[in-house]
Amino acid sequence: MTARTCLKCGWVHFGVSRKYAETEIDSFNTFFDKASQDVKDSYGNRRSNIKHYERCFYCSGPYTNFRDAKPGDAPDGVTMQPIIVEHEPV
Repeated sequence: MTARTCLKCGWVHFGVSRKYAETEIDSFNTFFDKASQDVKDSYGNRRSNIKHYERCFYCSGPYTNFRDAKPGDAPDGVTMQPIIVEHEPV
């Protein structure tokens, strides 16, 4: 796994390939489309899309404005969200 740090806000994400992101989006949207309204409500009544993987979870900075994470960028055990990494697919 490649950890990536947002240069705008410092939030750390884990890197995924665009292909991986697209597969996860398709999988989630298939699940979402078949889900009950209560389940849809719990996900904010929104399907997934590639923009969720192209922007920083915290500040919405673009995935192109990230660097490889360095030791100490994020505490051990912290929850990280995915971000597109063009150079190293997962």
